[in-house]
Amino acid sequence: MTSAAAHPVVGRTVLLMGPMASGKSSVGSALARILGADFADTDVRVVEQHGPIPEIFAARGEEVFRDLEAQAIADVLGEEHPNGIVVALGGGAILRPETRERVAGHDVVYLEVAWEDVAPRLVGSEDRPLLHGQAEASWRELMERRRPLYEAVATLKVHAAGGTADEVAQAVADQLIPLQKELTRERRH
Repeated sequence: MTSAAAHPVVGRTVLLMGPMASGKSSVGSALARILGADFADTDVRVVEQHGPIPEIFAARGEEVFRDLEAQAIADVLGEEHPNGIVVALGGGAILRPETRERVAGHDVVYLEVAWEDVAPRLVGSEDRPLLHGQAEASWRELMERRRPLYEAVATLKVHAAGGTADEVAQAVADQLIPLQKELTRERRH
């Protein structure tokens, strides 16, 4: 693994987005270790403050959950993280225009996967309220609606299937270096 000191992205905010079960949490945790950065998972923050996500959906609805999620994102982005932070966003976080605005200006990585990549993690899962018992059809429908947003918001796209979380995290880190150098060069001119 590459040391954090070798990465010029130390001190930056890196957000991971993508569909459910794309590996945002595990890749994010591994990426934070590589970069020597803090790590936050907005779904975990919502659960810690408000209870299990399926219960929020059942009792209060998706809109309330999206409000709580947007607030968790605003909170984490408003905190001080001198060594930088890697943030795993919920799969639908970018549905909110205010969230898309908040993440602008940061490194936003789209972890791209196909149904076949995530099926083993989702089939039979009862903690994914948006799948409604029809995992594949529901997942594909969500992706059809969300893919254009993921692609519009992303500053970097990484295919997240076929490797371990550590391998995908290293691929993200390696691609962030040239991206950071390009941004630095543009700011000087």
